[in-house]
Amino acid sequence: MNLPFPAANFAPKALISVLFGALLCLPALQGEILKDSRGRPVRYGGNLSAAPVNLPVLKFRRVQTRAVWCSVVYNLDFPRCTDAAKFKRAFADMLAQLKRHNCNVLIFQLRANCDASYLSRINPFSRWVTGREGQTLGPFDPLVHMVRECRRTGIEFYAWLNPYRVTGATYLSKNAYLATLSPMNIARRRPDLVLASPTRSGRLALQLDPGRPEVIRHILSTVQEILSRAPVSGIVFDDYFYPYDPLLPGTDRASFLRFNPRRLSLEDWRRSNVNLLLRECSRLCRSRRVRFGVSPFGIWANSKRFRSGSLTQGMESRQDIFADTLYWLHQNYLDFVIPQVYWPFDHPKAPYAAITDWWVLVARRYPRTALWIGHSPGLWGPAELANQLRYNSVHPEIRGEAIFALRHLKGGKYTSVLKQCWPVPVRSR
Repeated sequence: MNLPFPAANFAPKALISVLFGALLCLPALQGEILKDSRGRPVRYGGNLSAAPVNLPVLKFRRVQTRAVWCSVVYNLDFPRCTDAAKFKRAFADMLAQLKRHNCNVLIFQLRANCDASYLSRINPFSRWVTGREGQTLGPFDPLVHMVRECRRTGIEFYAWLNPYRVTGATYLSKNAYLATLSPMNIARRRPDLVLASPTRSGRLALQLDPGRPEVIRHILSTVQEILSRAPVSGIVFDDYFYPYDPLLPGTDRASFLRFNPRRLSLEDWRRSNVNLLLRECSRLCRSRRVRFGVSPFGIWANSKRFRSGSLTQGMESRQDIFADTLYWLHQNYLDFVIPQVYWPFDHPKAPYAAITDWWVLVARRYPRTALWIGHSPGLWGPAELANQLRYNSVHPEIRGEAIFALRHLKGGKYTSVLKQCWPVPVRSR
């Protein structure tokens, strides 16, 4: 497969003319001023702006994506299954829960650690499903079953892949950890494709090297395999590209010297590696009429670095993990984007309102890509989720929401919020 590298990365000049200034063009929000627990107005831009946040009156829609993520890793949202019958029962319970909350999209983790939550010819069966990597549920294929059941119940099934991750953290050495994997796992078969980076917790993170053409071909083959096994509605990559904890100098130097024909800087080369995967995966999905999207870290860049960045002071996906979402939008690689706006309104450095309004402006500039806002209610509680859904409701540019994750909807803690904000079923698109 010919995989030429794209042109060097850039911040699109036509992105949004003076994006920060365009915040003034957003519609006035009618409602009430949001107050914190002490009764003080919440600052719109955290430490960067004292203007208050205005909460609008909740506006209901007839068409809205209401997605929920289901993590299999560490069995966070889905139990370990000893046989096909148990898997079917657990999945039926999940669908019933989604229907009760009037959700219409399930984003299910099919690839967590270079593995597969389905019957695969190129990746080992997931340890998170059965308890041991490579051990299947017999001839039963979870993917075929899940897609069929989702179609029967009127829920769209999106396949969620962590493209590069081998493990997020281990106390073992690289070689010792790879020895625990199935012989079928590409990380064990090709340790030369695996990058190791220390984490702030003192452990080791392992991932496939985005700069190796063999890695790109393997990920594309994985996507192709999923598309050939079941009629999924979409393919989703999450926010794990290059590691959040910086690579030690020289970690990917061999790849940089060998696979950098355009002689890009290290930062531009790393971005171009991710861009190439996104471009090829987009082409593959569209050739099968399947939607392709990414759920990036919520901050693309801070306005202090780029004038067109958001009113924030946090980590930047473009600079720190080399995930240039705006480049992907400019190139029309994505059919939908789910920025992870996982902060509350009163966050001092990453305030919810300012980030969300920035993404609304981005969606205006790139209307071909559907914008779904990602929420993490487990971090902040029901009241915060209710206010966030209410805030989003008046922006037609926000075509959906994605809640991370299913476990936070269990137990009824958020039932009243979703009954209020999502009172009746609606079409996803």
